[in-house]
Amino acid sequence: MNRNHKIAYSFIVLLFISCLSFAQQTKNENVELVKKQNGKRLEFFAKNNDSVSYSVFLRIETEDYRRSSNRPVLQVISANSETHLITLIKLSDKPGDYKEQFIVNKISQSLNFRKDFDDIQINIDEALKTEDITIFESENCELCNEAKSLFNAYQIAFKTKNITEDQQKLEKLLKKAGQADYNIKNAVFILKIKESIYTNITTKTALIDTINNYNK
Repeated sequence: MNRNHKIAYSFIVLLFISCLSFAQQTKNENVELVKKQNGKRLEFFAKNNDSVSYSVFLRIETEDYRRSSNRPVLQVISANSETHLITLIKLSDKPGDYKEQFIVNKISQSLNFRKDFDDIQINIDEALKTEDITIFESENCELCNEAKSLFNAYQIAFKTKNITEDQQKLEKLLKKAGQADYNIKNAVFILKIKESIYTNITTKTALIDTINNYNK
């Protein structure tokens, strides 16, 4: 495959992904996580009661069940449908404890992501899709929106918090990360990936560099 064909192929793939970009939500009144018990089998379903499609992310942490899948589940749920996500099989002599993370994302038809990032090489580490990511944002923050567009287009789960409203929590995180002297009052965009805090990202190029260098 020559260079032009590779570029064209990459564009088509990113264009397809961008069609599935979504607005991050941890809860949604139209989509619910349904659990069905059948003996030792515990099945999880996503039930969509809306007339539009959603993407859902489900991660189960447990030592009490044998799982049918060892990876988090990312699934598009069609309108007015119920879709099987995962099955857990309870181990003998275990109480059946588990922790779940369920995130619902509304699919949009926006293609702005590709237009905004088409001049930058992006190499997403698959490990990012299962990390604890938080965007601390401020009002009228263009970079915040660009970061959310990036994560949405590559189907990376994340949370958003307001820098001002969550200032105390952010101060504790910065102190834990050895950045207690950072001036939050001037902060516009802060990114947290796992235990790492990035306070020096001011452009989309710096954002992409941070993502590309993750886990290197």
